[in-house]
Amino acid sequence: MSTLRVNDVLKDKVLVSRESAHLLEDALGALMENVKSPGAGACKTPVTLDFEGVGGVAPSFLDELISIFESFVEAGAYSGERCLLVANPPMRLSLKFEALARGHRMTIRVQPDGSWRLTVAES
Repeated sequence: MSTLRVNDVLKDKVLVSRESAHLLEDALGALMENVKSPGAGACKTPVTLDFEGVGGVAPSFLDELISIFESFVEAGAYSGERCLLVANPPMRLSLKFEALARGHRMTIRVQPDGSWRLTVAES
């Protein structure tokens, strides 16, 4: 599993701006490029964003983060599975966050360990 610790890049405890999400773009892109997995779509080896140490995220931050992930997938720059794991989410998954994912033709679900799995809908 390839993991990016969000708190190593962003020192803020509450992530609210779209600009903050863009500060993760290069590191996330590098991780996604390095994930090589046959049979993309199964999400067996997802890229993970670890939010340990983050106190909260605003819808604008999450929406921009989803847009960044979506752009990597659509550009074909990501040869791994079409999902992203959010480890140690700083809050409960809300209906608002689920609606944001749907707006990008994705789903976001809570996993048994409490993480969130963001998955690109099959076309």
